[in-house]
Order: sequence, then C-alpha cells, then structure tokens
Amino acid sequence: MASVPSAEGRAQNHGEVDSVQLLFLHCGSVLQEARFIRESLPNAERSAVERVLRQLHSVHKILDELEDPWISTAEIQGLVDLILEVAGPLQIWLEQPPENPQPPMRANGHGTGRPRFVLDLDRAIELHDMDLSWGQIADAMGIGRTTLHRHLKVAGRSSARRPFTEITDEDLDLLISDISRHHPLTGSVVVRGHLEASGVHVPLVRVQESLRRVDEIGVNLRWNGTVRRRVYKVRGSNALWHQDGNEKLRPWGFYVHGCVDGHSRLIIYLKCSNSKKAKVVEGYFMAAVRIYGWPSRARGDFGTENNGIERQMVNHWGTTHRAYLRGRSIHNVRIERLWRDVRRDTLEFFRTLFLHLEAIGLLDMENPIQRICLFLTYQHRIQNSLDSTVASWNLHKVRTAGNKSPIALYQLSREQAINRGYWTGDPGDDIRDVGDDYGRDLHESFPPADELAEDPSEPLYTQMTPEEERQAGIFVDDDDEIREARELLKEIDFEEDDGNFGIDIYCEAVTRLTALVNGESGSDEV
Repeated sequence: MASVPSAEGRAQNHGEVDSVQLLFLHCGSVLQEARFIRESLPNAERSAVERVLRQLHSVHKILDELEDPWISTAEIQGLVDLILEVAGPLQIWLEQPPENPQPPMRANGHGTGRPRFVLDLDRAIELHDMDLSWGQIADAMGIGRTTLHRHLKVAGRSSARRPFTEITDEDLDLLISDISRHHPLTGSVVVRGHLEASGVHVPLVRVQESLRRVDEIGVNLRWNGTVRRRVYKVRGSNALWHQDGNEKLRPWGFYVHGCVDGHSRLIIYLKCSNSKKAKVVEGYFMAAVRIYGWPSRARGDFGTENNGIERQMVNHWGTTHRAYLRGRSIHNVRIERLWRDVRRDTLEFFRTLFLHLEAIGLLDMENPIQRICLFLTYQHRIQNSLDSTVASWNLHKVRTAGNKSPIALYQLSREQAINRGYWTGDPGDDIRDVGDDYGRDLHESFPPADELAEDPSEPLYTQMTPEEERQAGIFVDDDDEIREARELLKEIDFEEDDGNFGIDIYCEAVTRLTALVNGESGSDEV
C-alpha cells in the first residue's frame, strides 16, 4: 500500500492523530475487505459487492479532493491506484455477472422448442426443510425463484414449511428432561437441535418454555454464560477445516478428536479414542474426506498427532498450496470455540461422573484393571453422546448467520459451488490471501492459560517408542491391553443401559476381570 505519513510526525503538529490519518486507516480496512470479496468471485453476494464498491468510491472521492501539506501527490495517487485496481473487477462483475450454468434439462416428449428444466425438487425441498428460503435455494441452483415455484406447482409439491410436530407439553417436557439429564449445560438452541435430530420439530419458544419448567436453574446459568460471536471469513464450505484434539478426559484414558468446517461451523467429526497417535487422527480425517470431499486447507497445532494429516494434505494439494497450516491453539480458535460447547454438552458430564467414582473409592487410575474397565464401559457411551452433540449442533440455528443451521450453511455453499462449477477439486482462497492469520477469529478469546502452557510451539517429526508415547501422554491404555480385556469380558454387554449411567456395568467388569486375572496368576490379591 502507498506509504502513510507517520502518526508521530503529524501528532507533533496536530497534537493527536487527525482525520486524515484516520482516513488512511479506514482506507486500508476497506481495501482489505474489497480484496477478500474480489478473491471470492464468482462466489460472492451481490449486496456485499455493492456495499464495498460504495465504500471504495467514497474514499476515492475524498482522496481526489484531499489537500494536506503532510501528504504528497504521489502518495495520494498510489492509494487511488490501489482502489481502482481492486474496484475494477468488482465493477465488471456487478455490471456483467457471470451466468449461472443451466440446471440439468431434457426434452419432455417429442415436441419442438427449448427442452424444459428437470430440477431436483427433492434436493430443493431438503434444503428448504433446513430453513433456507426458496430465494436462497433458487439462487444456489442457478434459477429464478418463480421458476422454482412453478416446477413445485406442476409437480404437485408443497412450497410450505414443514409442519411442527404435534406433541403435548408433558411429552415435550419428558424429552427435554432426558436431554438435559445427559447434556446438563446445553442451552435452548442446541436442545432444539437434539430434538430435530430425533425427528421432533417444534418452535424455539416451546423449547425455552419447557426448559424453564424442567430446568429453571440451568437456564439462568446458561444465560449468564452467553458468549459473543465474532466475524470469520473464508471462501465457503470446505475452504478450511479446523481440527484439534481435546484432552479434558485424558486423566481417565479418553481422547476426543474433532474437526469443524470453518465457513459453516458444521462439525465434520467428533471421535473418542484411547490415544492421540498420528495414525488414529489421520484415520478419522481421511474417513471424513471420503464423506465430505477434500478441504482446500486444514489448520491444526504442532502436535505430533497431526503429522499424518499434514502429509495427506500436502500429498494431495502439493507443497506450494499451504494445504496444512500449523500454529499454536491461539491460531485455531474456530475449533477451540467449539470445544466450549462440546464440554458443556458432553465432556463435563463424564468428567463429573469419573470424579465421583474416584471420590467414592470405585476408581483408582493407578489400578490397571479399573482403568481398562473404565475405558471398555464408557468409550462407547462418550461416543454416543458425541454423536448426539454432532447431530444437534449441526441442526441448531446460528444467530449470527441469519438463524441458519451449520448443515444448511454448508449445503447452501456446496450447492452454489456445484452449480457454478468449482466444487470438485476447488483450490479455495488465493494463496496470496493465505497468511498466518487465515481462518482466524482475531477478536475471539484465547484458550485457557493451562492449555496454552501445554501447547507445542513447533512440529516434531521423530518417531517415538511405545513407552516414550505413554510418557508423552499420547496414550494411557495400550491397544493390546484393551483388546485382551475385551476378549476376557466378551460375555458382558458394555452397551447395555443399566439405568445408572454405566456404573453397575463398570463394577461388574472390574469384579469379573479381577477374578479372571487372579485365577490365572493364582493370587488372591487384586
């Protein structure tokens, strides 16, 4: 950018940073916004292009009339040139926007004339049931809203919103009471997501009223803990995935691995494992790629568990693409923010439960039998809870995204990309825009200090022995130990609901495994 006179030099004469200096700062902000929108073409909203063009034209006009002894003509012209360079492509796109590719069409019958569109009305209705408007759906599919409504009418399909589920307050209270019991810190919006995942579609106000009836104390606690959301910018769905591991349950042998799409906040996966070995994390990531396709880029920390993902991304996109962005947790706040909600919805319940087992003398993590039985009893329970969290989160309404759900935001962006011809193999944002701050919520709060203290500051690619991995906290329970114990306890149905949060099954497993181990060793001691 053209050089800006120093605030110090101007302050000596003006006593403070004056309006001209503020103009230059504003100009820089507008140019940054305009560059982002320009690089998003053709995947840009018309209103955003119009808004930033008005801002650029206003700054241009002020610069043309600017007279200041501290600003040279060359500096002013340099800024004007930058504005024109960015504004040109935006103006061209606005005046002659690229035509959307035609939807699939075929000739109906043997008549003459242009063949009629054959639209995927099931897909359109599916998107509409995600609470997207018909206008948004028509734009994503490359047609007009009138055309879409006409096809719905001809096909005899309703354009109305899906009806709310008929359910009494008493039955709704029972459902929400059960959700609150397993996810005690979850708010009304995410509770509604849990209901949607169960096929129950009710207005948010009924969920809020039910929560007040069955969990008034929890409502007040959650209201006081509301967090402000911040602005975040990437090209669209699959432009950037944020992945990380959560170790809140590591003291008891559980590691949770997660990944979220940056644009839509869609949870790509949440998986509970007995380790954070690179091959385990890589396996979860590649399974997600087979479902959602390759992200253009992914962001993770310097932990050795991410080495496999980095290798896969670089092999797929090449070494010059910046396909895998590594940094400390403060650079990956998108998923760090998600962990707060996962903790409230799932992890805190199990953390409290395990502390309770320790407090009453039923669990000693130094006892290998109790440690292994705990994993066998609760791994699938934690995973089931995480699956429920994923389903509810992806269906909950995001206030700062026009009350659209993450799945709706993801699918809308995907539909737009497909119809504009760049979904498959999309390289994402321009490499020039992919700096250290790419995909960061710059104003979001940082992770807790205790987590940052354990955060690695650089990557480590050396191989470790199993004992070194255990000492480094990469796993607590060894794979072979778990496999052997599962075989010995194969008569126990660990997935059975014992009505006591798994405690009865855990105690049965400890008793049986202790007897088996003592029987094999000929010892009467545990």
